Amino acid sequence: MESKLRIEVMVGLVFFIAMTILGYYTVIMSHEIIDPDNTYMLTVHFKDAGGLSVKDRIYVNGVLSGSVDSITLREGYVESRFELFNEFVLYENYKLFIKSDAVLGGKQINIDPGSSADQGGKLHALIDRNSILKGTLQDPFASISALIDENRSNIYASIKNIRDFTAKLNSGKGTIARLLNDDKLANQTDSLMSELRETLEDAREQAPVTSFIRAALTAF
Repeated sequence: MESKLRIEVMVGLVFFIAMTILGYYTVIMSHEIIDPDNTYMLTVHFKDAGGLSVKDRIYVNGVLSGSVDSITLREGYVESRFELFNEFVLYENYKLFIKSDAVLGGKQINIDPGSSADQGGKLHALIDRNSILKGTLQDPFASISALIDENRSNIYASIKNIRDFTAKLNSGKGTIARLLNDDKLANQTDSLMSELRETLEDAREQAPVTSFIRAALTAF
């Protein structure tokens, strides 16, 4: 008994230590950003900041490049200032979005600087980093909520149809309901399916004979 209790205590202790380490690196270390001397600022406007916080990390092509310096709610949009320490060239086909940083929470900024030309040969202009950039929110839960809101009437109609169909089944109305609730019809359906199966098997057995006769007649 004491041995079992000791094992349970050890397992619980190991689990607690593991969760503590995971929480430390997720919540605390996620805000530790190297602060070089040569930094510059970017201004970005979002329609929805999606829970973005000051000190959240910024990645450029997957490389840690800065942190969020400030977030200000304006009329109709959210303005955020980014402090960056990695230099990069920004083109007009850039992508800048907020996404979840880790399982335990938090957000991060991802920047795809774009390219000078696309595969079709179309050239893209450079963007002055002193200009105001546009960012978006990439949150799967927010996307699902928006999709549900857009199709709410269709979802209600589908639920109503399912409810009506279930009610008909329970009341015995309709062919399917009669098949489910009437043992006599169900038995007749089983007999019909058995006869159809036997007919198909007979046809399959007679297929070689039919092929032989067809070949013989073709020869003449």
